[in-house]
Amino acid sequence: MEKKFRQIFGFLTMPSLRLTSLKISKRIAILLLVLFIWEIYQMVHYEINGEIGFRRLDYWNNTSKKQTKNDIGLLVSNANVTASTPTTGISTTTNSTSPAVIISTGTMAKKYIHQNVIFLKTHKTGSSTVTNVMQRYAKLNNLNVALPQCDHRFCYPKKFDKNYIYKHKTGDTYNMLFNHAVFDKEKMLNIMAPNTKIITIIREPYAQFDSAAQYLNFKLYFNLTNRLPLLDEFFELSKDFLKRLIQSTDLPESESAFALAKNPNAFDLGFDVWDETPEYIESVLKSISRDFDLVMITEYMEESLVLLKNELNWNLEDVVFFSHNARQVKDKNTNDIKSVTRKVLNWNKIDAAIYKHFNQTFWTKIANSRPDFYADVNKLKEWNRDLVNQCTGKKKPESSTNLTKLYFEKTRGSLCYDIIREEIPFTIWFKWTLRYKKKGFFPINFY
Repeated sequence: MEKKFRQIFGFLTMPSLRLTSLKISKRIAILLLVLFIWEIYQMVHYEINGEIGFRRLDYWNNTSKKQTKNDIGLLVSNANVTASTPTTGISTTTNSTSPAVIISTGTMAKKYIHQNVIFLKTHKTGSSTVTNVMQRYAKLNNLNVALPQCDHRFCYPKKFDKNYIYKHKTGDTYNMLFNHAVFDKEKMLNIMAPNTKIITIIREPYAQFDSAAQYLNFKLYFNLTNRLPLLDEFFELSKDFLKRLIQSTDLPESESAFALAKNPNAFDLGFDVWDETPEYIESVLKSISRDFDLVMITEYMEESLVLLKNELNWNLEDVVFFSHNARQVKDKNTNDIKSVTRKVLNWNKIDAAIYKHFNQTFWTKIANSRPDFYADVNKLKEWNRDLVNQCTGKKKPESSTNLTKLYFEKTRGSLCYDIIREEIPFTIWFKWTLRYKKKGFFPINFY
């Protein structure tokens, strides 16, 4: 038997073959090492607009700490200004797609924690602030997130379709969806877990349009000359001209400027922005009332997030926030704000009706809330202030120390980092974690 074995496999003992085998083994080992290094490289780099940018931020080293303090202070001051502007528990972890987590503590009644949520992210409404809340909650609870195939948006301004989901396979379902998309209830619910809650946020129409006109560079796309402030010159253009121009343009080619130049909320919510008959507007209001469990209001962010917390039966620590994507420089876009406000409301009749109606239902919800509603609002404001002090190193209040400790214990990450992490880097983080989950393992997190 031994002799026969040698006859068959004896060539393996030849010196030349042993040397060749060793060389091949070394090359395979080197190749595996290179692949591993490449995967790590991709984890700490990301691609935006075709350029590779290094995004591993160290907020606590000596060179960046001072700038971070300024950034956080600006974010929170923006949030406080926005919230004050008058205008017309126990956490659990799951990676399933069950409709709710049920907690029973002693004699307390069962508490249904809703973790299946569509947040319809509208433009220039403070929605990036709410998205950050959703992103942190999804990370904290290891939830399945529907991620966009087209950068950080679901191939916007096209209407939502499952083909726009990153690495989607037939039968995949998700707990959360929170990146920019044009609303399509049926198609969205088809890929969501059962009993999904649907949430959105809106803003006073003049403030939203003023912000969008500056952010989306109406000056460039509508060929304005700077002869007058932006909105004054925009509304010198006739409605017929604007309609012909917007309808004749390929919407994806204009960085959303044309898609959001007319009734931007109505567009994001999936409606026909050009039909402003009373009958159609009434149908829009009924449709939103039927499809959405909560419509938040930008001008009252703390109240909105407490309503969100109550709607989903989350804990108050889940909705702490810093303001995101707020304008640092606000141009003077009109010489006559009263006149231009009337023009904006007349130009965006659907949005004006949406805001008026859901501003009323918003306060009705608050009036019908439980007695501790405003205690939660005040506590949320206090925790936000404490987090500023904690994250800038000024002092360490007990409340924020507990918040950051709890977040680290559950995610092995920094709340101070994640709460100011912008939408695009956070989206990329989710994409890379999804990639590794699909491979069957989860790598070390990079923060």
